Amino acid sequence: MNRNYLKHEFLITLRSRRNIPFLLFIGVLLLSYCLILLPNEKTKETYEPDEVRTYLVDLEVEQKFREKKGNTGIVHFTGMPVYAMNDYYYRLNHALLMAYEDKNYPRFLYLRNFSLVGNEYEYTSDEKLFALSPFPGKDRSHLYKQTMMRYEDYLTNDYPITYGLMYEKTGLQSLQKFLQTNGFLFILFCAIFFSSDMLSRDRKNRSVLQGVPLSWYRQLNLKSVSTFFYSLLVIIGILIAGVAVMSLQFGFGYFDLHVPIMIAQETFTFEDYDVISIAVFLGKTLIAVPLLIFLFIRLNVIFGLLFRNEWLVLLFSSLLLFSDRLFVARTTREIFGKDISLFPQTYFDFGKIVNGDKNFLLNTETITYMKGIVVLLVTIAVIELVLFILSKIINKRRFYFA
Repeated sequence: MNRNYLKHEFLITLRSRRNIPFLLFIGVLLLSYCLILLPNEKTKETYEPDEVRTYLVDLEVEQKFREKKGNTGIVHFTGMPVYAMNDYYYRLNHALLMAYEDKNYPRFLYLRNFSLVGNEYEYTSDEKLFALSPFPGKDRSHLYKQTMMRYEDYLTNDYPITYGLMYEKTGLQSLQKFLQTNGFLFILFCAIFFSSDMLSRDRKNRSVLQGVPLSWYRQLNLKSVSTFFYSLLVIIGILIAGVAVMSLQFGFGYFDLHVPIMIAQETFTFEDYDVISIAVFLGKTLIAVPLLIFLFIRLNVIFGLLFRNEWLVLLFSSLLLFSDRLFVARTTREIFGKDISLFPQTYFDFGKIVNGDKNFLLNTETITYMKGIVVLLVTIAVIELVLFILSKIINKRRFYFA
C-alpha cells in the first residue's frame, strides 16, 4: 500500500497542470541563462578589444605630440616619467590585443596576470565595480585576490588555456559559479513551488481520500517523500542540462581546477585565502541540496496543515527562503542577541558557506561548513517534531472537513 500510494502521489505531481507550465518556464530560463546571459556576461576581466584599439590610437597620438614638443622626460612638478609610462602601457596593451585577436589565450593570460601582479589598485580604483556595495573597497580587494589566485592556478598547471576556462564559462565552472551566487535560492524555490500544493490539492477529493487505509501521519510522510524525489529529479535534470549546454559551447572543464576560498578574517591579505579543487567544492556544496530540499518540503507540510491554501504556503515559504536577503544587513552578526551562525536561514545560500564568502560578507569567522550541516540537521529534527505534534492536532478529518 505504501508503494502504491507513493507512486500515486508521484504521478499526480508529475502530471500536475500547475507544474508543467512552471517546468516550461524553467526550460526557457535555463536556455536563456546558458545561451544568452552567461556567454555575454560582463565582468571586471571581460576584454573589450574595440575600447583597447581606441585607447591605443589616442595614446599613439599623445606620444607623437610629446615627441614633437620634446616632452619625453619626466614631469618636473611630479617627477613622473609620463612618456616612458605611456610607452610601457602602449606596448603591454598592444601585446594583449594581438594575443586576443590571434586567440593565443595562454599568452594573453600571461600578459594579463603580469599586468595585475602587485597592482591591486587596478581593482580598488574602479568605481563602477560594486558601486552599490556598502563596502566597495573591501569587495574590490576580495575580487582581486580571488582573480589572482585563479590566474596563478591556470598558469602553473597544465590546463589548455581556452577562452571558456579563462572567463569561467566551462561547464563545471558555470555550475560552480551558479551554486555560489543565487543557484541555491533558485533550487530551493523550485522545491517550494512543487510542494506548496501537495496537501491543498487533496481537498478537492476529500471524500475519496478520507477512506485511504493509511494513517494521516504516514500519508504526510509519503507525500513528502514523493515530492522530495520529484524535486530532486527535476533539479538534477536542470543542473545536468545546464552543464551540458555550457560544455558544448566552452568545454567541460577540469575537476582539479582550484577554487579560491577564504579561511580567515585577520590580515585581509593572501594569507587569509586558500584553494580547494572544484570537485571538492561541488561535493561539499551538493551534499546540502537534499538536506535543504527536504527541510522546505517538510516545512511546507506544516504550512499546508495550518493555511490549507497553496498560495499562502508558497508566500510564507518564499519569505522564509529570502529572509536572509530581505532582513539581514552585512553588519548583522547577531539576531535576538544570538550569533547569526546559529540560525538556519544563514545557510540557505550554502555555496557561500563552502567558499567562505558568507564569513567575508559579514566579517565573521563563526559560520563554518560543519556548523551549517549540524544547524540544518537540528532544524529538520525540530520541524519533524512540530509536524508530528501538529498532525495529531489537525488530523485527517479536521483537515478535510473543518
